[in-house]
Amino acid sequence: MVTLRTQELVAVPDIPPLDLDVPVGATVALVAAPRLGTTVARVLVGLAAPAAGRILVGDREVTDLPPLHRRIGYVPAGGALLPHLTVGRNISYGQRRRKRVREVADGWAAALVDRLELAPTLGLRPHLLSDAQRFRVALARAMACLPEVLVVDLPAAVDGVRLSDLVGRVSPPDSPGVTVLLCSADGEVLTELADRARVEYGARP
Repeated sequence: MVTLRTQELVAVPDIPPLDLDVPVGATVALVAAPRLGTTVARVLVGLAAPAAGRILVGDREVTDLPPLHRRIGYVPAGGALLPHLTVGRNISYGQRRRKRVREVADGWAAALVDRLELAPTLGLRPHLLSDAQRFRVALARAMACLPEVLVVDLPAAVDGVRLSDLVGRVSPPDSPGVTVLLCSADGEVLTELADRARVEYGARP
């Protein structure tokens, strides 16, 4: 895994630039005003363009790269699972888009299902899952593509399991750990979920 850094990143005009440094294998909390955290997350993963600044994954600048080429996994608020697909097909959806070697992709997806205890849900549609189960499915989908960094927006319920421990279950073999950025307006929750630093960004109510 690698670091995630931003340099003078302006996600929203009139908000001060964000200089962020998430160390290798760390879980860092970004506490932001409502909706600002979501905007930052979308900018980092390439779903929205920044007004200015740079985004680096390790030594590689990804600011102008499309989402599929950034190697950043994303767990959106609420999971954003595809309602017409089963849990199993939701997990493998990102792999199909990235056209990874089939044997490697299938093997890693199976490992994620086992580690996150999702086997009983594989044939179910998202509306039949609990919030905690939907979070785990979204996490498995994000990690199935072996990203270098994981961005989580507004973490949902995680069965009382510390998020850093849950993410530890999905770290690829021979990896020092997943580099994780958590984004939310709820500083108290994020401080409990993160295992290291807390960064405050933008005006808060």
